[in-house]
Amino acid sequence: MHRRRFLGLAAATGAAALAGADNAPAFRPPALPQPLGLYHPAEAKARKLIIPTDVPDRFKVKVMEFNPVPAPDPATWQLEVTGLVDRPIKLRVADLKHFAMVNQASRLKCVQCWSAKIQWEGFRAGELLKLVRPKKSATHVRFDCADMYYDYVSLDELLHPRTLFALKMNGEPLTPEHGAPLRVVIPFKYGYKSSKLICKITLLDHGGQGVVADTWPYYSQSGNIEPGYDHPYDYPGQTRKIKGGEITEY
Repeated sequence: MHRRRFLGLAAATGAAALAGADNAPAFRPPALPQPLGLYHPAEAKARKLIIPTDVPDRFKVKVMEFNPVPAPDPATWQLEVTGLVDRPIKLRVADLKHFAMVNQASRLKCVQCWSAKIQWEGFRAGELLKLVRPKKSATHVRFDCADMYYDYVSLDELLHPRTLFALKMNGEPLTPEHGAPLRVVIPFKYGYKSSKLICKITLLDHGGQGVVADTWPYYSQSGNIEPGYDHPYDYPGQTRKIKGGEITEY
């Protein structure tokens, strides 16, 4: 299972995803392996789980797709921020570049046991929220993405000092495959919580399950990185034991 590759899901769930998570009709999801992140390689082998062995260029990250879609056109793309806010807004790519930019090195950890350390560049959520002025009742946000992916995080998690809205990775603008024009990076959560191709952010007074947890119950709603094992791409052939939360030891 790649984080966002759900084979055949577009036909089965396209209408459901567009309609939203809360009232999506039931469907039979494709069979996927359980997450590998908790298992030592020997135990994973005994359980007949597959640990990825392909190692990409250290400056790239495995591309995880949901539904194949045309690349968003930066000239026409807009980010809508709405919901429980005093000032709903729509922003273009050029508007985002006016925010205070920060650089952050953090590891993207996949629930399927691999990880890669990336130099991200982008802005903190506070830059965006101070424009829309969230209402006191707002506690969560929902991300909706160009490929019909959706997910929820709490407002506290969005405002965490390590959460970042990314526009660049490793010194280059994001490619559509890696989430352009805008993705969120939450390094203390598995990669499926770092939504890509974001086109709408809705502030809500409740949370919910994202498309992954909605579809495969053994993927947690929180997506918090748990203690277990990691196979970092930048340390080929090595297995690292991790304590849970953001990986900062290497």
